[in-house]
Amino acid sequence: MLVTVTVIAIIAVFLGSLAFLPTWLVQHSLGDHTASALAAADRLRAENDVRSTLLQGLGGLLALGGIALGAVVTMRQVSTSREGQFIDLFTKAIEHLASEKTSVRHGGVYAMEQIAETAPHYRGHVAALLASFIRQQAPWPPSEPAHTDAERASRHGELRDDVAGAIAVLARRTMVEPGYSIALEQVDLRGADLTGFDLSRFCFVGANLDNALLAGCDLTHTTFSNASLRGADLTGARLTEADLRGADLTGADLADVVDLETAMTDGTTKGLPVTESDPPPAARAK
Repeated sequence: MLVTVTVIAIIAVFLGSLAFLPTWLVQHSLGDHTASALAAADRLRAENDVRSTLLQGLGGLLALGGIALGAVVTMRQVSTSREGQFIDLFTKAIEHLASEKTSVRHGGVYAMEQIAETAPHYRGHVAALLASFIRQQAPWPPSEPAHTDAERASRHGELRDDVAGAIAVLARRTMVEPGYSIALEQVDLRGADLTGFDLSRFCFVGANLDNALLAGCDLTHTTFSNASLRGADLTGARLTEADLRGADLTGADLADVVDLETAMTDGTTKGLPVTESDPPPAARAK
């Protein structure tokens, strides 16, 4: 409705200009006395020349407007087409993640990463999907203990390629928005090689990271509540304000750990080094 009224108003103004503006311009440019002295035919000819000039200017404006409108329409079509392509790629990547073949799932993980890099507005969705993928593919406790243990033995305790790839993609943080956490509660990461990964703000509540390699990792604000890190290698890791309440670090290598004193612990935290200034566990729990 507003567009229609605007168009009608513009047309009315233009028609009024064509009707009265040429006469006024002729009289103003020549002066009232000179204009009245001209023959009627000459005055009309001058007014028509002005009208022709106005019409030519309007034609140029309309042409420019048509070009601009066409450009806007084309850009919208391109944007819609690109969005459709992203949706197709996103859907295919999800299908790959659901495949029964590890190699296909692995490819789906990296397809998700490419989508997140190309289309930033998909980053949050990709991060959430990959976190869910890891929780489903490596749950703790394992859904098939015998099969999982046999697989681990054949890989010397390493993670499957698809799960390891998903964790590596999340650790690169190209799709993790600043200040957001990655929920990996109750996942089976025993023996996982995560050396040097940026796992800050990851949530490993109830996860099993026994014998995991976490040397040099950034574990700032990372949550390990009730997680098992028995025998894990945390050499040189940064534990600034990490949550270790209820965590089991028995036998973990904590050499050169940074900011361990800022980590949150309680009486149920196991395996931390005890110094002479530390109160007994029973006292810390109070």
